[in-house]
Amino acid sequence: MSTPETLTIPSRFECIDDARRWVTQRLKAAGFADDPVGEVELALTEALANVIEHGYGGDGTGQIELTISDLPDKLTVRVRDWGRSADQAGFESRDLEDPGEGGYGVYLMEQLMDDVTREPQADGGTLLTMIKQRKEEHDG
Repeated sequence: MSTPETLTIPSRFECIDDARRWVTQRLKAAGFADDPVGEVELALTEALANVIEHGYGGDGTGQIELTISDLPDKLTVRVRDWGRSADQAGFESRDLEDPGEGGYGVYLMEQLMDDVTREPQADGGTLLTMIKQRKEEHDG
């Protein structure tokens, strides 16, 4: 894929699978192997679940825009919402020594992707950018 592609979905949990399938098709068409495809799928699932739950409060009335672009050295996935802006202070790394319910989404995104940034937007909401570096596959 040479030009960025965009998909807009409603902010409903049942739409996450459609978004994952859409991204997976583009990753495979771009030549990504199964492992990085799975990592991007999981990071995207966590990102979308966070937007739906925290950005929109789970009410299902908002929109989420996904943009994917592939360059020779990296893949970029952007998740744009118009819900409540992400509180940067609230994105602390999960203390794995103190297990509890929830709070693993941001940790997983940061572990699975090579770079993750969150930017509050002037017109509301947040732009989440996740980058996966293209690594050379070696046989054997």
